Formats: sequence, structure tokens, C-alpha cells
Amino acid sequence: MHGFFTDDRLLMLPLADHPGVCLHGEALSAHRGPLIVALTEETQRTEEVVVDLTGVRFLATSVLETLALLATRLTPPQRLLVRAAAELELRERVTAHGWDRISTLRLADG
Repeated sequence: MHGFFTDDRLLMLPLADHPGVCLHGEALSAHRGPLIVALTEETQRTEEVVVDLTGVRFLATSVLETLALLATRLTPPQRLLVRAAAELELRERVTAHGWDRISTLRLADG
């Protein structure tokens, strides 16, 4: 199954209603590989890819950096839409690194 990954810290599942993935648990640096594979496959098929982080309780900066890097490789109108709970402070973290200037990276409250 494309987009499926699990270990003792993270569960990644394909979204049922949009192209993309939903993550649950702790997204650590070690999870960047499976995430890149899943999202790269999706970006080849659609304009908007959704990463749902509303079930994530910890997001490593390296994973966030990977999402930003993936977004920079997209060509408009393609975009990466990242949904997250306020507790992850995603907007603040993205802004602190200057990634808020990436036109193909969109953030949404989850």
C-alpha cells in the first residue's frame, strides 16, 4: 500500500479523501525516508498533496525541513498543504526558518 508506514513511534497512512498522508505519533528524523517516498509518489500524480499532522504530538525539525524541501521542488500550481494542531507551533517554526516564503508550501490549522 502506497503511503503506509509504521514503527513503534509513527503510523503513516494514505488519506482516504485527498492525495497525501496522515501521520500519528512522533515524526522523527528517521521517518524522513518513508515520508519522502510517499509524498514524491503523490506529487507525480496531482497538484495538491496533503500532509495531515493533526495526530502528531512531536515533529522533529528535520522532518519539517524535509517538507519544506519537498515543497521547493514543486512547480505552481502544485503545492504541499500541511495541516497541524496549534500545539506543534508549525507557523512559528516555519516562519523562524524563512520557509513561509515558499509559495508552494501552505499551512492549515487542523
